Amino acid sequence: MRRRGRAAWLLLLALKTFGFQEGDPEGPPGMACYQMGPSGGMNCSWPSPPGPEANTTYTLHYQSLKLIRDQSRSSQAPAGRRWVVIERGRLRHNEEYAVWVEAGGGTQIAPRLTLTLHEIVKPEPPELGLVELTPVVTVNWTNPRWPQHSPLGLACDLRYRMSGAPNWTRVHEEDMEPNSYEFSSLEPFSAYEAQIRCIPEDRKGFWSDWSPPLTFRTPEDAPQGLVDVWQAAGPPEPGQPSLLLLWKPLDPRAARGVVRGYSITFRAGSNRAESSLDAPCCRASLPASTTHVWISAKNNVGRTPPANLSLERQDLPAPTEVRAVAVQGQALWVTWDPSEDRLEPLEYLVEWAEECGSAKAATLRWVRSPAGTRSTRLTGDFRPRVPYQVRVYGLYPQGFGASAPVRAYTQEGVPSAGPQGLQDRSISKEASVISWEAIPLAQRNGHLAHYTLYLAAPTGSPRASRPRAGTRHLLPALDDRLHLHRGRKRQHHPPLPHARFPLGGRPGCPLGGGVPPLPRLHRGSRPPCQVAGPVPEGAAPVVLGEGPGPHPQQDSTARGGRGSLQIPGPVGPGPRPGGAAPHPAGY
Repeated sequence: MRRRGRAAWLLLLALKTFGFQEGDPEGPPGMACYQMGPSGGMNCSWPSPPGPEANTTYTLHYQSLKLIRDQSRSSQAPAGRRWVVIERGRLRHNEEYAVWVEAGGGTQIAPRLTLTLHEIVKPEPPELGLVELTPVVTVNWTNPRWPQHSPLGLACDLRYRMSGAPNWTRVHEEDMEPNSYEFSSLEPFSAYEAQIRCIPEDRKGFWSDWSPPLTFRTPEDAPQGLVDVWQAAGPPEPGQPSLLLLWKPLDPRAARGVVRGYSITFRAGSNRAESSLDAPCCRASLPASTTHVWISAKNNVGRTPPANLSLERQDLPAPTEVRAVAVQGQALWVTWDPSEDRLEPLEYLVEWAEECGSAKAATLRWVRSPAGTRSTRLTGDFRPRVPYQVRVYGLYPQGFGASAPVRAYTQEGVPSAGPQGLQDRSISKEASVISWEAIPLAQRNGHLAHYTLYLAAPTGSPRASRPRAGTRHLLPALDDRLHLHRGRKRQHHPPLPHARFPLGGRPGCPLGGGVPPLPRLHRGSRPPCQVAGPVPEGAAPVVLGEGPGPHPQQDSTARGGRGSLQIPGPVGPGPRPGGAAPHPAGY
């Protein structure tokens, strides 16, 4: 019985909470006892049993097992409490004890333990301090109170981590001095915390609690890496345009200290003379004739190697077939093909900015992509229903080549305004040109795919007609009322108030889609029917007929201008403006 009790105690001792190592699984529930320091009392605790005895009164019993067993002694815990402390004066140092706990009804609720005091000592936490920070970080510690005559010393366990990191790094015991340790692999200019605990060196006892965290910051070191630098057209300087140099702040891990500024050297003009300046983060205005730029970040210890931006040539082979599509309404996926001559650049750079902003540099962002890649994901603070202009650059030692820009939205919506300024202009006895003002880009809220024309008899309801691009179909008799609106996919803004024109329509007049370069004529004696749609944005006042519409990615309409189409039939004097009443309710 004694051997089984001893084995159970050793198992429990190994798994006891106070002796756990990080990553060890929790041991089975049971009673545990430890001595609070080499001269303290014995603290015993136990789990709460299930059922009605959970809030009962518990009694701890302990009995000496040395030579002649004496009577057991006991100590009662207050109702509901699951621990008790036996004073040191009631225990003998080298005595072996049996310990168990009973609930109020006399039921033993945990296995009996067999123990001696010198094998269950739990030291107090040591005191950890900082010796110096330069040139390396050194810490030392003061061991907790320990008997001078004890043949056993203490073994200690030191751990550290970067502040905020989830995991600790353990220091091997053989790498530590008796009461100090010198760190050799910490990141420069970073916040760390360290803790230490101790156990009797024969490991017959419990680990102390961890000491309070010691926090410190490592010293600075020279920065590493390269500054990510780019350019944009800058605001005009007095008498001449300028180049706006932009760069990203150096990553804190690469800065390795406080960045005090950036050193810029540039070459401008035909004499190729070099000039230098210092600037704060993260822009500087340079002459428009600048051909080469070198930039370094500097702190109190040193500076980064210079990053090079070549602007000598801006007509080098550029990526083609650039496309940008929304990804879950929060990002853009950009793809491209290499230049037509298949010349591979050193790397690609993808830039994007809000297209409606007054200053491109204020919203300009960019990312780099290695040579050989054909796509990248753009993330950031994209705003819904805001158009972004995306370009892909190929960067070469001599300069760069820029792709044609494409327009992209992360989220699209219904246009917030319809076409305005509906007018007609007579171009012959049998045709009129209907024109309108383009919707401002900021009010489109997405790629505009088509216009829809509404035609109706004076006493009838409007009838919409929007053929697909590249098709023709018959339109019933043309009448003298016309509504116009823009649509994006299946979402439309309400049409304009109707405008009256003497259309004098003929039954069976075909309605075409798209914009051909010239009007199309039909066989037979009748003059051509020239009502057309969908009308791409930015269309010039030309006759509309059959033809493909624009791809949304190439939606490159100017922010002003007019669209137009031609209506056949008897024509009166023009131009005549359309109405300006509010949109009909319910559209």
